[in-house]
Amino acid sequence: MTNIYESYRIDRPYYGTPEHYYNEYLRKHAKKQNKGARGQDSERGKCYSAEWAFQSKCSGQIPKFKDIKEAQKYAKKIYKSKTWQKIWSESINGDVTRIFNASPEVNAKLKSSGRGTAGWSNGRSVTLDTKVGLDAYTLIHELTHCLGNMHHGRSFRKDLLSLVSRFLGRDCAKALKEEFKKRKLACGEARKPQTFDQWNAARVRMASIREKL
Repeated sequence: MTNIYESYRIDRPYYGTPEHYYNEYLRKHAKKQNKGARGQDSERGKCYSAEWAFQSKCSGQIPKFKDIKEAQKYAKKIYKSKTWQKIWSESINGDVTRIFNASPEVNAKLKSSGRGTAGWSNGRSVTLDTKVGLDAYTLIHELTHCLGNMHHGRSFRKDLLSLVSRFLGRDCAKALKEEFKKRKLACGEARKPQTFDQWNAARVRMASIREKL
């Protein structure tokens, strides 16, 4: 569980007790709020669809790079920004090893053919296809994976929009957000879970209703 859920979690409850089932509720809640962070990256297809529509609509507003060196220079500009530093600092809370990954390397694909993906990330570095991946949006997308988002769920889209707004402008961020919304992809803050008292009161209430049926 992420840190926010740790503050709600009940330590070592007995199996079958309300406290045990509350921890199960927290696990399911966390998975629902950020699909892809745990298990299958189920929203990847819809996220890509939204991005392709956005890129088609805003292609003229997305800077292009003439070579990998320009992309690397642009990445350094991103790393120096307050936006990047804020999101990166927050990502450390989920994984302290990311303290050594404040400035991910940006590399060129060894054989750039234009086929397959325009870029990819392993969470520590970014690789771009020099035939189809040398643009600011592809770079920003892949760098967002380096902020603890090795998926395309809610937290990925939230951080992506912050970087797009900062480096491509608010109009681009608005256009991208609209495409996410069309596909019912949440990109704001995750909903907080119920406290144990709130959850248990609802559980008791439902049990009472079922007994009367």
